[in-house]
Amino acid sequence: MKKVYYILIGAIFIFLLSGCGTNTPKAKTEEYLSRYTSLNTAVKDELDTTVSSSGLSTANQESYRKVLERQYKNIKYEVKDESVDADEAIVKVKITVYDLYKAEKNSLEYLNTNHDEFYENNILNQTKYDTYRLNSMLNITDTIDYDINFYLTKKNGTWIVDNPDAVTLEKIHGLYNYEQ
Repeated sequence: MKKVYYILIGAIFIFLLSGCGTNTPKAKTEEYLSRYTSLNTAVKDELDTTVSSSGLSTANQESYRKVLERQYKNIKYEVKDESVDADEAIVKVKITVYDLYKAEKNSLEYLNTNHDEFYENNILNQTKYDTYRLNSMLNITDTIDYDINFYLTKKNGTWIVDNPDAVTLEKIHGLYNYEQ
């Protein structure tokens, strides 16, 4: 009976120790990124808003959703460093995503060299071009690595990832213009 008691106490102790490790800047950043890879409810809601406000045709909205879902599910990341200064922290992450910027750029170059395919009476058929562009994005296999700094603030004892800036979001989405 004592043996079972000690095993139970040991299991509770290990559980408590592992639970304490989830309130670290590194753990909170990994949790933030895993929301994308698991397509949690908040990410799906954000995705719905992004897609519905894209101005794309209904058919292309579904393609755009597939592009973003594919991107999110396939994000790879590795925490490189964590630095903490009182109630502020920076977590440096290497992220690997599909290079959707390259797909967009290649689509635009194709548009510019194949006018007849997308223009009718000198008017761009935007839906046709969007279909081409989104198919290119959906089928790209090239990936790109970015180094991203995530900033966190400790509030009431809990680490919280600060809202990422536009550049960070572009990198997560694979749309960052790295040629600038």
